[in-house]
Amino acid sequence: MSTEFKMAENKKQKTLIVIAIATIVMVSVLIYQILLAPAIQQNTGQTMQSTYAKKEKIVVYAYRDAITGIDPGAEDDTGIVVLGVVYEPLLYYDPTKKEFKPALAISWTRVNETSWIFKLRPSVKFHDGSQLTAEAVRFTILRNKALYEEKGVGAGWIWDAVEDVIVLNDTAILFKLKYPAPIDLISAASYSSYIYCPTILNYSKASNLTDERIRLWFESGNDCGTGPYKIVSYKPESEVVLRKFDEWWGWKEINNPNAPDVVVIKIVEEPAQQESGLLSGDIDIATGVAKSSIPNLVKLGYAVYNQTTFHNYILMFNTRRWPTNITEFRLAIAYATPWNEIVDFAFQGYGLLGSGLVPHDYPGYVPDLRYEYNLTKAKEILDRLGIKDVKLEIVITAGYEEEERFASLLKSSLDQLGISLDIIALPWEQVKERGASVWTNAEDAPHLIINDWWPTYPTPYDYLYILHSNDTVWNWSGFANNDYDSLIDSALSLEGKDFEKALEMYEQAQRIVFDNVVAINLCDSIQPYLYDPDKIRLSKDAFNPMYMYVVFFQYIEVLK
Repeated sequence: MSTEFKMAENKKQKTLIVIAIATIVMVSVLIYQILLAPAIQQNTGQTMQSTYAKKEKIVVYAYRDAITGIDPGAEDDTGIVVLGVVYEPLLYYDPTKKEFKPALAISWTRVNETSWIFKLRPSVKFHDGSQLTAEAVRFTILRNKALYEEKGVGAGWIWDAVEDVIVLNDTAILFKLKYPAPIDLISAASYSSYIYCPTILNYSKASNLTDERIRLWFESGNDCGTGPYKIVSYKPESEVVLRKFDEWWGWKEINNPNAPDVVVIKIVEEPAQQESGLLSGDIDIATGVAKSSIPNLVKLGYAVYNQTTFHNYILMFNTRRWPTNITEFRLAIAYATPWNEIVDFAFQGYGLLGSGLVPHDYPGYVPDLRYEYNLTKAKEILDRLGIKDVKLEIVITAGYEEEERFASLLKSSLDQLGISLDIIALPWEQVKERGASVWTNAEDAPHLIINDWWPTYPTPYDYLYILHSNDTVWNWSGFANNDYDSLIDSALSLEGKDFEKALEMYEQAQRIVFDNVVAINLCDSIQPYLYDPDKIRLSKDAFNPMYMYVVFFQYIEVLK
């Protein structure tokens, strides 16, 4: 399915609730005016005057998971929804177009295999009023790198090739590398690439780059980015409120006087609540409406923007607990999976059937790594193993209808083989805990678990590292294979010198996973964003598949 806008022509059915909606919206606006004016930026000593004008433009964006963190150096999960608007990397990259876009860097040059020079955009301010400098870039990268290397926190592994970041002058830096690496792609990453100000050391009273007080300062609701919006209220379980940063360098370039003054990222886990919020006018952009409801919402006049993404859903087997620790048994489960029904039933048509671990159109995608649906073969394997009347459990994320539908599909199929499947739906944070427990208590970890994934930067390594034996946070299979680890590590170090050879090695690694039936990419997601076209206008510039669930609100026009 290509990315497109779909609008219904007949909106007459909505007129019956106009008065009610108007009343709710007026009350909501008054509430936000009272709560948000004025907002105080903590620890900087600076009051940010944010008193509302009579007609401030507000956009409420519904997201379905709690925010897991807003430290731009440590966060590697749902916090991207906030970070992607508050902070900026050196570059942006769109893998679908294979195009770079300048962000905080306006030019970049590969001097030789192990040296890159980046020139920074002049006259850029952080939200605390300090100036963007080459020293700030150096500070950011060295902290992110240190957090990962010393504490195993964040996605600082992306900077592994960096030996040093040398300040040439206020607006130019030199990346000195230990080995060749695609620093342009790395600088455009979704995590650990956002630049922040060195003044956070003073605000947090930290003694060094990895001092825990820095993270606590961020998690108290503070920020020091350069992005178009700044944080004024942070409640990670319920909502995050952002306010337009008037001194953002990009306002003149995009020339959008109707951009929202305030953005409310509201956590709404239940699809039905997102739908009712959209209908009542309390929500302007919904990301988690039940897909079966979309056709009716379109008939009512709502619009949907379908974003083809690199967000996939990976079924992971516990290789350390009986009977999923038996390769042939895992193969039987693969044969018992109704692959022909996954896209249409589980994803309601909003996806592409997976192959290998890497998504479609992404570097390293391999098109022929799929299992067949064959209950006869599955039964033959189970008979040969002498396994019957066994009970398995699968952990999925509550509220993710794709996962719920897939689990029910698999349960129905396994019933025919005498295998009972217990479906356990948990909040995302508990899913992560159960998944990681495979390394500490494999018998308590689920037999099967679904991990949804989106990229850090355009490298197959990002998707394959979740099965590396060193990754005890995301490797929920408990898979440990020296050949696999060596292949992907060697491929990563080869990317900056011979990318094609690196891709060959990544393919070999995926075939190891396929042959061992360790983890299976079920589907690459197509994400629908629903909105009222009478209230807001969306631009394609507001979406980039690399930065999943990030909406670049600066490109949205508020119509009323």
